[in-house]
Amino acid sequence: MRRDGAFSPTKATLFTILLCSMLMLMGGAAVAPALPLIEQVFPDQGTLVSMIITVPSLAVGLMGFAIGHLADRFGKVRVLCLSLAVFTVAGASGFLIDNIYVMLAVRFVVGIGIAGISSAVTALIAEYYTGMSRVRVLSYQSAAMGVGVLILEYTGGMLAELSWREPFLVYLIGVPILLMVILTMREPMRDSPGDEGARDEPVRSIDRRLVTVCYITIFIAMTMAFLLPTKMPTYLQASLGVSTSVTGLFLGVHGVANACTSLMYRRLVGTIRPFAIMGIGFVLLFLALFVLEASETVGASVFMMIVAGVGLGMISPAVSNTLATQVTGSNSGKVMGGYSTCLNFGQFAISLISVPLFAVVGDSYPNMFAVMAVLALVVGLVFLAHCARTGHMRSRGLEA
Repeated sequence: MRRDGAFSPTKATLFTILLCSMLMLMGGAAVAPALPLIEQVFPDQGTLVSMIITVPSLAVGLMGFAIGHLADRFGKVRVLCLSLAVFTVAGASGFLIDNIYVMLAVRFVVGIGIAGISSAVTALIAEYYTGMSRVRVLSYQSAAMGVGVLILEYTGGMLAELSWREPFLVYLIGVPILLMVILTMREPMRDSPGDEGARDEPVRSIDRRLVTVCYITIFIAMTMAFLLPTKMPTYLQASLGVSTSVTGLFLGVHGVANACTSLMYRRLVGTIRPFAIMGIGFVLLFLALFVLEASETVGASVFMMIVAGVGLGMISPAVSNTLATQVTGSNSGKVMGGYSTCLNFGQFAISLISVPLFAVVGDSYPNMFAVMAVLALVVGLVFLAHCARTGHMRSRGLEA
């Protein structure tokens, strides 16, 4: 129940939320198309170079929950503004750095900025909107994350045609977004214990098992999804002879498919339960990775990007909407901070997993994709089997 005088989000507020959301998933990977060029600058440092993409995710994983707690305590809009400033300055500074270790340290700071952006903006959605409006906006958010893939990856690829440094200038996008936040967003007004609205709203306890399942799900999904920006540039350019700008476009196709599917989520959830949607999403990830394993062609790569984007576009909003049913004004930062933590730990984990996995499969990218495809299939079948066993395949109303 909104109190008199409380801030009501406008269309400009929603637009700003979506701009911020663009940075959540690909903010750390905007320079991915330039990785092969950076490897030439730092020879024999392949693992460290790949960590340029994943270290921001490690920072989010380590700091996301704590920053979410700070957002609950000091204000989500304040934390969002500070995080955007950190993201912009640290991200663009990569343009000036020549030392790989200094680069990784600065990239960690970029991740701290992304942690604040992710925790604060998702928590603000959970507080600004309720019911079907919340479902719609969270679907828009997932779509914006997908569009961010296209914009940031393609722009990074175009700038990489100049040199390996220019893609770091992509992070200057944070300047206009910060101005938009200052102009269009205000802190949600929290009900005090004595308010009538607080008395009318029943006290709800968190379903810890449900929250844990959501955290594990987004971790696994991001581990698989981040194979694309960390491994595809080298695979496409070394094996298929694709340019950096086209590589960025390839990665962007994944984002467009993600965005289009996310926009359809509110229709899907009206007929299919969230866990069933997650199961179908993982099966689609399996199909995408399996296609790449079976056929090493440009056409197969494009198809993989589209199908993987559709799968991720089903999983992400299903998880975030399910978590949104568990938040209150006092815990939204922590719950969504945990979501951001697991999402980004999944992104970082692929750097650690891929090195030994790549060695085990004989230094073969298709074989690596095949292993991850099998994992996606297993997870998808577990979700679908659970829904079939409980009879909860079809939705019986708006629940997440």
